[in-house]
Amino acid sequence: MPQSITLKHRNTMIEKTYKSKLLLIIIGILLLSNIVLLSFLMLNKPTPKRGMRGDRYALISNFLKIDMGFSKEQLQQYDTLNAHYRKTIKAMFDSVRDEKENHLKDLSSTHFSDSAITATATLSVSKQKDIEVVIFRHFKDIRSMCTPEQQPKFDSLFYKALSQKNESQKK
Repeated sequence: MPQSITLKHRNTMIEKTYKSKLLLIIIGILLLSNIVLLSFLMLNKPTPKRGMRGDRYALISNFLKIDMGFSKEQLQQYDTLNAHYRKTIKAMFDSVRDEKENHLKDLSSTHFSDSAITATATLSVSKQKDIEVVIFRHFKDIRSMCTPEQQPKFDSLFYKALSQKNESQKK
């Protein structure tokens, strides 16, 4: 083999080795950056909204226990009342969700006529009103568990406790 071919072959091999090392370094950097990005996303993912329900219950229970001074008996009454309330409100929300699907199907079958849109909106408002009434009656039932001495405190603080809950959910 002539020497020039050997040198070219050797230079080509050196270039291939250099390119291979360069590609390995680039792949390593990309792999490392992906690992860092995934770990960042996994560690900083926000808490799901469904997880807030336990926090809401704890928030109100703590409010009743600490701020209102509820006795153990009153807290047990609240637990029973709240369990019934959750079943009722869940059934109402499930019903609204199912009805909304049906209303959307009806809207498409009427080609989104103005009268169908108005009728659907009226039904939705009516169901939302029913839910709001159940929520406000639940608050009234909680208030009725208060002693006469606790009721003024409840009236002045309950709104603030709910506002704090809503602020923590927005974050």
